[in-house]
Amino acid sequence: MTDPRIEAAARAMFDRSKAEVLAAKGFTSSYDYGEISEKDKEYWRDMIRPIIAAADAAAWRPMSDAPRDRTEILAKTRPDVYPETHNRSGWNNRSVVIRHEGIVNDDFDMGWSVAAPVGYGGMPDKWFVGWQPLPAPPASIDALGGVDG
Repeated sequence: MTDPRIEAAARAMFDRSKAEVLAAKGFTSSYDYGEISEKDKEYWRDMIRPIIAAADAAAWRPMSDAPRDRTEILAKTRPDVYPETHNRSGWNNRSVVIRHEGIVNDDFDMGWSVAAPVGYGGMPDKWFVGWQPLPAPPASIDALGGVDG
């Protein structure tokens, strides 16, 4: 199954291309993405994959830039937070939704908490390699590709 982001980007890139350029490259006579051959679709996906990978890599920001106002963010923990033999080594190298709990009156930094009712918090910046904003939710069930019911 193709990553839906790659498929959507390939479709958008295809749709923006001019028919003359496609014809010069030997593509099929149909210029509707849904009707081109699987081989032609794979050409567009191959063009998009490195673009999406570069965008994904660039999306990660340093923890020093993370919002500290209880905004939920996606963060990636370092691979060496705990030794592999520790019972909490499962926190290593994980993507988690967190929020910063704030700084209290005596300048004590409350740290980062998992943004869920699991009761785990107080994680320092140094536990994380970076963060990024959470993606926007889909606008509708149709944006998810629909559901057969």
